Amino acid sequence: MKRRDMLMAGLLGGLSIGSRPTLAQAQASIRFLTPETDPSQVKVWQELIGRYGETNKGTTIRPEYASWDDLIRKIPADLMAGTPPEIVAGSSRGSFMAAAAKRNLLVDLAPLVDQLGRADFHSPSLKAWNFNGIQAAIPYGVQWPVLWCRTDMFQEAGLPLPKTWEEYRTAAERLTNPAKGIYGACFPAGRTWNTQIQTTIAIWGAGGLIFDDKLNPTLDTPEVRRAMTYYADMCRFSPPDIGQYGFREASAAYTSGKSATTLYWGRVLAHLYQQAPDLIPKSRTVHIPHGGTPATAIGWDEFVVYKSRNSRAAMEYVKFMLEPQQMFMLMQPVIAHVVPTRNSVLPMLQQHDWIQKNPDIVKPLIDPIEFGFSATQETENRPFNYKWDAIEARNILPDMVQRIVLGKEPVALAVQKAQKDAVDATKDLKP
Repeated sequence: MKRRDMLMAGLLGGLSIGSRPTLAQAQASIRFLTPETDPSQVKVWQELIGRYGETNKGTTIRPEYASWDDLIRKIPADLMAGTPPEIVAGSSRGSFMAAAAKRNLLVDLAPLVDQLGRADFHSPSLKAWNFNGIQAAIPYGVQWPVLWCRTDMFQEAGLPLPKTWEEYRTAAERLTNPAKGIYGACFPAGRTWNTQIQTTIAIWGAGGLIFDDKLNPTLDTPEVRRAMTYYADMCRFSPPDIGQYGFREASAAYTSGKSATTLYWGRVLAHLYQQAPDLIPKSRTVHIPHGGTPATAIGWDEFVVYKSRNSRAAMEYVKFMLEPQQMFMLMQPVIAHVVPTRNSVLPMLQQHDWIQKNPDIVKPLIDPIEFGFSATQETENRPFNYKWDAIEARNILPDMVQRIVLGKEPVALAVQKAQKDAVDATKDLKP
């Protein structure tokens, strides 16, 4: 089995999704929580809500917005209060959702997949969100980060677009000019999800792993120390405020001209169109440079439905959003940020003006890859890593980065501490 195929890999029992709802269910108020909060995306969410409301008068959709880093705190607080959101869109936290499915908090969405047409969905993407026979989420897009590069700066310096760590480090150093406020790289060092993702990519790119095949933490290894030495070195050629960087800051550094490169997803293309269209012809993407093992992180945008008395109404709204035309509407504000998981939507994507005009940018973002990794299943022959959520929730990897980059702690010591933290966080966990 190819790595891509591997990775991209109760309440409603017997329910017919299209059945006529009862009066009580029809008068439903649905909380819809998402971290997808770009103004252009919010506009689409609101348009979809309006369209749905025109023919579903008894259902009120109440959108709520939170950052990716706040979402993981908001949902548990809502669960403790007994008021979870009926729908979560785009959280991409596989281990978190797996834990929720294990606690029987999520609606099994398999009946909805069948009704929409299972054959039309990318099967490995569905599989990636199937936990112990429960379809915990329906992914509507798959995505991976790349390296965004200012081709004009590379050409002026006589540098090739980088493929390896050595090439990238050379370019980052040459392109950094603090006096002009320009930096060659943009490695996040905030206590954020973005830092965590980019750290895992560096570890994988060095040939390292975060857990072994028996799900024991494996951070204190030569490969991880090498990865973190490289990461810290690249932070020297990154903007001085990277200690606060999450997703938005890493994108803004590139679109504002502060950084000549940034590690990011396809959303940057939308940001360029909105904020700096003059940089589009000066931009290109390449796969993230590696230290011997090509690697990037596979992720998804997906719909999750929490169990509640309004679950049936929530399912109806998710069904509406997953129909091809509505699904494509979700893609349009950030074309090339995600690849649709329904075959029937792909032709619409290919005809989009941004796709047609920017082949050098979109190709690495939408062409299938063979080197995507998932933190919950780093190698093919291991079980789903139920321990990853503890690493993620405690910010063990971002804290390691901050100790090295901001605290100037020796790499070996910081890695050793992260290993101890990982062991302590996972030692009592059971599948």
